[in-house]
Amino acid sequence: MDDIELTELLNELPENPGATDYRRVALNLIPYVEAKVPPMGGNQTATRLRFVTAVARHDLGLARLIEGHLDASQILKEANAPIASGKLYAVWAAGGPSDTTAIEEPETGKEAIRITGSKPFCTGSDLVDRALVYVYPQDQLVDVDLRAPEPPEALSFQAGQWISPAFAETHTWTVRFDALRIPSARCIGAKRWYFDRPGFCLGAFAPAACWAGGAMGLVDAVRRRPLRNGHARAHLGAMVAAACSMDSILTWGAEQIDADPGNSSGTMFPTALVVRHLIERTCTEILDRFGRTLGPRPFAFEPNTARRIAELTLYIRQCHAECDLEELGAYVEQNPTFGSARP
Repeated sequence: MDDIELTELLNELPENPGATDYRRVALNLIPYVEAKVPPMGGNQTATRLRFVTAVARHDLGLARLIEGHLDASQILKEANAPIASGKLYAVWAAGGPSDTTAIEEPETGKEAIRITGSKPFCTGSDLVDRALVYVYPQDQLVDVDLRAPEPPEALSFQAGQWISPAFAETHTWTVRFDALRIPSARCIGAKRWYFDRPGFCLGAFAPAACWAGGAMGLVDAVRRRPLRNGHARAHLGAMVAAACSMDSILTWGAEQIDADPGNSSGTMFPTALVVRHLIERTCTEILDRFGRTLGPRPFAFEPNTARRIAELTLYIRQCHAECDLEELGAYVEQNPTFGSARP
């Protein structure tokens, strides 16, 4: 994505960013996002995905924060809910056995609900201003103002559980709610709306764009180096071809979204699975070829390179691997023409 303004904004991030750097640059990007990044499904989806890829190509930690903000703003737009201008958003929808969040229904005559329990895997816990929190027992999405909790002691962060150095400065922590009061009007959509809306399928494409950008950044690192021999040049050629294939599959996915933003065909989720699988496999290939090209030195002696490798390796595990492929195969069994080659 060749954009001088975007490049200048991304270059504000220092070489070894800390949490405050990530928040500062993410906030500085919000006016650019509001002015220049189109919504999903508006005939410019490829531009949106290329923006996400460009941010990830620069820094994967920043991309995680920005992708979450974009997802939240898209969700609020779909729900016709207000968006606080200039505020950094996140979406916290991870579940699992360690998610104990629940909603206490409002008392008679009251206009507020209460959230209790712990939510794991909250990227940007103390960095973002607001978060869309999915509460599974009630199947309800809630818009939480993290800068003005009521009462103040009802919100806390548990930082010690994330032990990986990857994404350490994006503060992916556990958030604890102790009867946090939320106006009932901040419930976003009806029960299960978050999962049932067409946009849920569309949102699955953006993390894949982040993975692709992270891998493209590794290819850029190889491009900048003198190569020792023909084997290294062959790996570079293969990596460049792989990067081109990721750009192509994201463009194809964007075309499918723009042709059917409401998912009337019902094919958006399997399409997302195809895109995510191909990009995850291509990122894995690039990670392998990077090491085979340059050996152990970048892993051991180059902090930024080692951090990118660790973060990309972790990030692509958001792909559910064979579980996604099983779901895709089951869909194809029921819809035999899906993905068939056109004459």
